[in-house]
Amino acid sequence: MNEKRVFFVSIFLVIGFTVVIFRLIQLQTTDRKILEDLIKRQYIKEKEIILPRGTIYDSNGKILAISIPKMTVFAIPKYIKNKEKVAEELSKVLKISKEAILKKLNTQKNYTVISNNIDSSLKEKIENIRRKLKEWNIGITENPKRFYPFKDLAGSTIGFVNKFTGKGAGGLEYKYNDILGGGVKKVRYIVDATGKPLYVIDDKKELSKSKDIKLSIDSNIQYIVEEVLDKYVKLRKPKGALILIVDVKTGDIVANATYPNYDPNRYWKFKTRKNITFQNAYEVGSLAKPFVLAEAIESRNIDLDKKYFCEWGRIVIDGVKIKDHTPFGELSVKDIIVHSSNIGIIKIALEEDPKKLYDIFFKLGFGKSTKTFPGEASGKLKREYQPVNVAYLSIGQSWIATPIQVAMAYTTIANGGLLLKPRILKEIVDKKDGEIEKTKSVIIRRVFKKETTDILKKVLIEVVERGTAKRGKSKYYTIAGKTGTAQKYDPKLKKLSDEKYYTWFAGFFPAKNPRYTIVILFDEPKKIDEKEKIGGGTVSAPVLRDIVDRIMFYKKIKPDKIKIENKSLGD
Repeated sequence: MNEKRVFFVSIFLVIGFTVVIFRLIQLQTTDRKILEDLIKRQYIKEKEIILPRGTIYDSNGKILAISIPKMTVFAIPKYIKNKEKVAEELSKVLKISKEAILKKLNTQKNYTVISNNIDSSLKEKIENIRRKLKEWNIGITENPKRFYPFKDLAGSTIGFVNKFTGKGAGGLEYKYNDILGGGVKKVRYIVDATGKPLYVIDDKKELSKSKDIKLSIDSNIQYIVEEVLDKYVKLRKPKGALILIVDVKTGDIVANATYPNYDPNRYWKFKTRKNITFQNAYEVGSLAKPFVLAEAIESRNIDLDKKYFCEWGRIVIDGVKIKDHTPFGELSVKDIIVHSSNIGIIKIALEEDPKKLYDIFFKLGFGKSTKTFPGEASGKLKREYQPVNVAYLSIGQSWIATPIQVAMAYTTIANGGLLLKPRILKEIVDKKDGEIEKTKSVIIRRVFKKETTDILKKVLIEVVERGTAKRGKSKYYTIAGKTGTAQKYDPKLKKLSDEKYYTWFAGFFPAKNPRYTIVILFDEPKKIDEKEKIGGGTVSAPVLRDIVDRIMFYKKIKPDKIKIENKSLGD
């Protein structure tokens, strides 16, 4: 009996071991994939994170945009055992009322955000609450937040980062996405039995492909021009306005203030996020006149004292009537520019070879995007050699240009005849090895002889000293430039408006040794009083007074008019 019992027990043991061995073999073969998937689901998690981006600096090394570490605190309420205690502890750390947290825990079942954009310094305190209360269904996700410390300073130029995608969606943030990095990436991480993340198992190097960039923007000059622009926007209440400053030797965009503008920290609260310096094109009016004179100087060495009869303000060309802003009789070539006579410049233009005249404007870059900014407009300029079209070309009507094109054209006069490519990115910095890649200033072509620009400078100084821009002249520095006024087309009236204008000033300073080009534009500025005549001389030129001296004093550049002023005082 005992032998039989031993025999049967042995048989059962053998069968049991055989089943176990067979099951182990089965797990290693047929069910291995199922087992691996089960382990992955339990201990390997996956989530999307927003990656940090490179920092944007101004030309002085000040931070304009930076990614700062931020956290989101979340909970899965249906698994929270003591909601009252959790709300009480989190309230102390997050500085949110206990009632508000408790409401979320009681009304939600699944994943719910308790608070976001929390400073990463609070991470350890949140972890202590998890451990202390053994509430493992409180969690933290870490996401960097794009932060702009100067708020709306150069906002429309810098652009913004989409808070959901982590990528630049406007301005330079968008243009330099490939350099600055960022975006969203799925990462895998190991969790313990309680669900607490232990470590990321993806290659961390792949998470931070980003470089820093240094711009040509000088935030101090940017502040000056924005403050001045804000003053005149409040005074004139325009539809749009801008002040642009460019370095005449390098083509660097030193400052670009626009209205409307926006704060990239809160980009979603602004309906308009355009940068009108690059993305809009306008009729330039009398800003075109110096370029006609330049062609006349180069083609036939026109005498600046030569007189033209300006028809007392009216002329008919190809059956089209064209008027002057003021009726003039005889004016010298120089005074045609100084006093901005439409009739005078038209007569000069009609004496030129129309093909060569158009060539000058195309060589200056009009009609073609500079490709400096995303979504940049090209303007519109067509070759039309009929006399009436040549006339409109010479007075800046029936064709349009962007403010950046205007700035580079006037920079060509300021620097002795060279058209430069605008530059806004100066350096790319690799944070890992500290390697710096500097961008080069680019000369596109020579447009004018230096002798031609020397003559133009003298004429444009007189425009500011005694001509249409005299309301903007400085006591300390010579300024050269030209005013411009263009009537806007009114689609309701189906004709040019007598109420709506673009008003311009474009020039450079200090004129005797130019450092900066300046462009000022107002779109539909309002009158200060009923008797005022809206124009570049009354609206845009006066802005110069508040800008030039401040920029020059900031740059510690000695006044170049002080001797003139001393003589006038009897010294």
